[in-house]
Amino acid sequence: MENLEHQASLLFGEKEYAKALEIYQLLLRDNPKNEKYAISCGNCFDALGDKEAAVAYYLEAYRTNHNSEAAALNLSTTYYELKDFDHAREYAHKVLNLNKKNIAAWQNLANIAFCNTEYEEALQYYQKMYDLNNNSYIAMINLANTYYYLGKYVMALDFAKRSMTRHPSSTTAYILAGNSLNSMGKYEKAIDMYLRAFELDNTNLEMLNSLSDAYRSNNDWENCILFAWRYIKNLAQPTNAAHLNFGYLLYECYSEKSTDLAKKYAQKWLKFFPDNKITQHLGLALTNGKAMQNSDADFIRETFNSFAPEFETTLTDLEYQAPKLIMEALEKNLKKSIFKKYHILDLGCGTGLCGQAIKPFASSRGLIGVDLSDKMLEIAEQKEVYAQLICDDICHYMENSEYFFHIMTAADVLTYFGDLTKVFVRIWRSLTPDGLFVFTFSENDFNKEDFFMAPSGRFVHSYSYVEKVLKSVGFKIISAEKHILRNEAEIPVYGYVIVARKPDLSKSQ
Repeated sequence: MENLEHQASLLFGEKEYAKALEIYQLLLRDNPKNEKYAISCGNCFDALGDKEAAVAYYLEAYRTNHNSEAAALNLSTTYYELKDFDHAREYAHKVLNLNKKNIAAWQNLANIAFCNTEYEEALQYYQKMYDLNNNSYIAMINLANTYYYLGKYVMALDFAKRSMTRHPSSTTAYILAGNSLNSMGKYEKAIDMYLRAFELDNTNLEMLNSLSDAYRSNNDWENCILFAWRYIKNLAQPTNAAHLNFGYLLYECYSEKSTDLAKKYAQKWLKFFPDNKITQHLGLALTNGKAMQNSDADFIRETFNSFAPEFETTLTDLEYQAPKLIMEALEKNLKKSIFKKYHILDLGCGTGLCGQAIKPFASSRGLIGVDLSDKMLEIAEQKEVYAQLICDDICHYMENSEYFFHIMTAADVLTYFGDLTKVFVRIWRSLTPDGLFVFTFSENDFNKEDFFMAPSGRFVHSYSYVEKVLKSVGFKIISAEKHILRNEAEIPVYGYVIVARKPDLSKSQ
């Protein structure tokens, strides 16, 4: 038996887990009350990636001996890895009932609390680990990370530095130190920490992102864009979110008067990613806006699907005014003496900000929203203001819809159209006689063009052009007011709120 056990141990050490398992299962069959063999079988299954089977053997070991610290700890750890936090916590406490000094059990409790964003509780458990062993690198690095998440950057920096002393080659320690210093506004020192981490591990792509962010905070745009470019270029498969972040970083660089630098990297971006819709749209916006006639539907969809979780927070920061302005325009132009409720189509409804503002004007089942982004619509649905939400291109929807509306709204939607003729024709056809089209658009103050793709990736239009197209389609402009629609890079963006009416031709005859 000793020879078999020794053979199995050697095989496990040589990573021959399947062969080791056969022997441990044979030993367990002949010694069913030996929890050590059950634990060994569990360890083999765990090494083979079958954690469910591992749990079954660890449970068998624990049932055999409720005082088995190893069985209880393996159960706690494996349940944690399976994200079964309730059972993981239960067995961690069982371990601590047997041995209050079991650092691994304290670590499991700390990790569970951290995963549940219960950072204060996690801090207490990591501190317990540190008190038991103040040379523990794991305790130090986790204390640094938890203090950072709690916004206690001085303590985070302190434990990050202790981690460096204990483990001088730890990139994580330098990264945490850099993050803490960056959050404290000590950008040059943060950059130094990040660079030292990058020297230790130049394959860590996220480090490039951190360096870019620190250089940006330090107003060093040359290095900011350099490291951001290295990051996205070296990603195996850059996500749309990564492309969006890079594009908007280039736009911020452009806005900070580093126009040549932004255009230089935009050209590289276009060349390196010729098939990506976001790259082509935002890259061309920075290098050749006049070449763009309309936004690509895939670009709009991918942009807003990526942007959806932060959309409303971002617009709040930009002091976005369009929904409020549209609501005020409706109040001014609808007869208040007649308590009539309307069928309204909210074009490009997004997360429902405009829908919330105009809901009082709609009949009980009369407010419909249409948008290309399913992720934006998921958020809009939670507001419970729309009778129906449709995921579709707005022109395609209007072409194929049998509904006619008393009012159609478009809050900053035309920013994704250059030539407005097609969309205005569709809107005209979908309105009832005497129907209102209420919308906003950003004013073109870049040049004398009718419309122009601004470096932000959004279209701007001249008032004379918008007026001309409306009249050519058959609309009558009821009101046109100039307002600040939002801010970009802390600069007001001016535009117009237009109320246009589709005349009832039967009344004029």
